[in-house]
Amino acid sequence: MILRFSITKDGIISANEELCNWLVIQEASTTELTQIVKKYQLPHDLFIGGDDAEEITHYEKMPNGKLGALTILSLMNLNTDQELPIEKRLEPLIFVFAQELTITFVGDNSHFIDDFLKQNAQKITSKERLCGYIIKMTYTHYLKELKYIKKEIDALDQAARTTTKNEELFRLADTQRTMVYLDNTLQGQKETLNYLWEETDFPDQLDEPNLLYNIRLRQAHAEERVLIYRDLLETIGGLFNDMMSNNLNHLMKYLDSAALVISVPALISGIWGMNTGGLPGKGTKLGFFFIIILGVILTLLTGLHLKRKDFSKTK
Repeated sequence: MILRFSITKDGIISANEELCNWLVIQEASTTELTQIVKKYQLPHDLFIGGDDAEEITHYEKMPNGKLGALTILSLMNLNTDQELPIEKRLEPLIFVFAQELTITFVGDNSHFIDDFLKQNAQKITSKERLCGYIIKMTYTHYLKELKYIKKEIDALDQAARTTTKNEELFRLADTQRTMVYLDNTLQGQKETLNYLWEETDFPDQLDEPNLLYNIRLRQAHAEERVLIYRDLLETIGGLFNDMMSNNLNHLMKYLDSAALVISVPALISGIWGMNTGGLPGKGTKLGFFFIIILGVILTLLTGLHLKRKDFSKTK
């Protein structure tokens, strides 16, 4: 689907092909993509992999016979639908800036443009403000997701202290997977945006110091939180391992103690069962019961001793 808009001094409005200066490619068919690439003489591989979470963010300039000089900026947005796996939620945003036209490509299952227009349509009066507010919104999505992940981390931290159930381990694995994707995405995007802020004239063209400050502040917060939360998840993973090792140690101590207790009556009966003569109770019918009673008493004493013994002491 191809959407056409006009960026005016009063904001964004729908437009026909003649008045359009912002072209949005959303849920486009292969035929539509081919037509756009051919019509505007764009690179044939520009939109290949446009729905892949592993798409690399980048910034580049190139000449164009149809539109003049082009600036291409590729970023990553995070879909707000938390029911989707992280691979489906990361969706590329590809901008093509020309003198008279801006082209934006979004993923097939993305509702980003609809949400963006509802919140910011009246604020956009230039292509630089369009780009700035879109970047700001993407980092708002990242911060919202990281806030949710922090709650998951707190819940996992409590669970790690009390249980080692499979459900909690699966939650930990899913959260770690999400953090790996977010970390690599934000680190890759950091280089692209830092180049945009520091090596191009975009800040001067934007001419919105407050907007630029808010974007960079959100960017810094998101990158910092990802690093902190990954460290926390590694700590929680170590805590789960330590808890499982501790539980296993307790189980082994219990089994060793049980084996030792059981071996006491077996040892007593084995000694009295030796065919050597001269043992107490040899010539009486009560000898069997004497051995049973002695075995029970020694077993209870051994069990009581093991229960009271502190195995944590080395001396």
